Amino acid sequence: MYMEAVKEIRKLEDQMEQAKIQARSQAKDSLDAVEKEGRALLAAARQTIREEDAAAMSACEEQAGQRRQAVLQQAEAQCRALREQAAGHMDEAVARIVERVVGR
Repeated sequence: MYMEAVKEIRKLEDQMEQAKIQARSQAKDSLDAVEKEGRALLAAARQTIREEDAAAMSACEEQAGQRRQAVLQQAEAQCRALREQAAGHMDEAVARIVERVVGR
């Protein structure tokens, strides 16, 4: 009877050891799966951020291009106005130069 009890205890200990090994294996598998899922989520988040950054950069470039075009148009209009103003004074300037040169 004593030997049967010892055998039963050893059998239970072996079963418990197997259960521990199996539990560790399942825990490792679960941890690996969670880490893999975490890496996938991180990669997806990084990709989303890259796409959002690219879209924001594109929008900024478009706005900058529009602003550049507006500034160029404004500068061209100012230059045109200055040329017209200068052309209007050209006759007067020529007359003064001629007067100074001929007057001497």
